[in-house]
Amino acid sequence: MIALIKTIFNQDIIFVLLTISFLLIAMLKSLYWKHAKLLFMGIFAQRYANQYLKEENAFTERVNLITFLLMSINISLIILKLIPKTSILETFSLIGAVMLFFIIKIGLILLLGSIFQVKDIAKLGIFFSFLFDRSLGFFLFPLLILLYFFAFNITHFVMLIVAIVFIVLLLLKLFWLWKIGTNAFGFSPLYIFLYLCMLEISPLLLLGKGVVY
Repeated sequence: MIALIKTIFNQDIIFVLLTISFLLIAMLKSLYWKHAKLLFMGIFAQRYANQYLKEENAFTERVNLITFLLMSINISLIILKLIPKTSILETFSLIGAVMLFFIIKIGLILLLGSIFQVKDIAKLGIFFSFLFDRSLGFFLFPLLILLYFFAFNITHFVMLIVAIVFIVLLLLKLFWLWKIGTNAFGFSPLYIFLYLCMLEISPLLLLGKGVVY
């Protein structure tokens, strides 16, 4: 009986979080789709990302905020599936930890930009780094619905798809950061490699280790 109550309680939390995700996506679709579409298309062609940056205004700031929340919630829900929680406090603590992880990453990039006196480039680095993470948060939503509410247990199949989507977006991110860094700004490949290892790959390895162990 206790196990049944905990399962229902967990599902209630998941339902609320997925409802919030759905509302965030609905806001993007109904109010800010022109800008959101440019943001998501930016993962495939740099001209869309450049156009999004050129149109920077109050609307793009709202899109950035909405997609940040969407990214944080949906990625947390994936982690939650790997390390099940049984209380509201633990669940929202996880979401808070994921948000803090991204905020620390932003702070480190800004700090490096300040140290090396390339603040404008640091802001662009934040945009292109989180461009793929924001898109991942958006693409995860239908997979999360299948993961938590499908009639049959297809967890392994859905997690495989999630892993494939994540790897593809990660490779695209690394490719675009390398290409933009070397071609657009003329950075040394060594510096770009160190940046990718320190702020893109190492945090993911640490996060993966924390989830698994």
